[in-house]
Amino acid sequence: MIPLRKNFGAAALVAAAAVLVPGCGEGPNPFRWGAGGTPGCTGVCSEDGGFPWDAGSPADGGSQADAGTESAPVVMTISEARALSDTDSQTRVLLERVVIHTLDRVERRTEGTQEQVRAWFWVVDPARPTQGLWVHKDWTDPPVDFVPQVGQRVDLMGSIQRESAFEQFHGYRTGLARVELRLLGRSVVPADNFVFPGFGDAEGGAARPNPELLGTRVFVPGPLVVTHPSPPAFRFSSGFEVSGGILVSTRYLSGAGAPDGGPGGCEGLPLLLADGGTGVLFPLGLRGVWDTYTHVPCEDEGPGGTCVPDPEGGRVPGTESPDGGPGNRFTHVLHPWSCGWDLGSGWDAGSAGSGG
Repeated sequence: MIPLRKNFGAAALVAAAAVLVPGCGEGPNPFRWGAGGTPGCTGVCSEDGGFPWDAGSPADGGSQADAGTESAPVVMTISEARALSDTDSQTRVLLERVVIHTLDRVERRTEGTQEQVRAWFWVVDPARPTQGLWVHKDWTDPPVDFVPQVGQRVDLMGSIQRESAFEQFHGYRTGLARVELRLLGRSVVPADNFVFPGFGDAEGGAARPNPELLGTRVFVPGPLVVTHPSPPAFRFSSGFEVSGGILVSTRYLSGAGAPDGGPGGCEGLPLLLADGGTGVLFPLGLRGVWDTYTHVPCEDEGPGGTCVPDPEGGRVPGTESPDGGPGNRFTHVLHPWSCGWDLGSGWDAGSAGSGG
């Protein structure tokens, strides 16, 4: 068993202020970041240096948490942060010493002379490896030029929010937004969570199995057999179903490459599922990120073939109710990232997650 500290509930934690050690350096921001997101620090620096808002003034060494518009965050575990309700979206939480385990995508732009980065990625708590979380860093979230990489150990401050119902594929997903990051160094990514029989049965997309492992990488041991090469849940995307009712999205394995420049182009995948695909064996099992999936249909096409999203938002295809209702808004699926490691196939397609 993984030892867990004794905690108050999330509501009680919200009411408590976090007490943090004063930071390093002087001035409003003791952390200096290069154009490539490389950290530097002036003054006395340590992993407990804290964020600029809690560094205090040189005169009194006190907290400056009340000097701005943001209140001091509450230190939480990932599971405690997830327990916050939608009404707590303004609560600032601090996740300490988490590790980036998988990148979804990273985008860059230049505003004037300033390099800015927007990114979506997953983190895991190495002290509690069954706790992971989706993170959205926007363009102006500080440091604005921070480039996330797998294996970075960071402190993350932000607000727990649910993605919009109109976000394609990851709508409704719980994650951290309005973030501020502090790079602590690098760390070994925790091994993928080993799961047991009975894990992941999505009932064709109508269920939301195993929410306790959302945001983490999991290992589903083999042998696994493809039971449906093209289930209705992936009617407008790509994926298949394996033994035990586990839905496996191949969205990150299709095409010329993944959105972040990582693995892609699994040329053998169509052959793997040819001729109906059922009965295809994964003797070594499957690995990937366990998280939500939805599809936002188009109500109609706008000018130039653009999609006008259905006002109902995302839903899982194939789960529609007989009376015409949208069905299940989202389900939980496995997202493999590597044609070799994650599919256990031996294909040489790189790696974009933990080495397990």
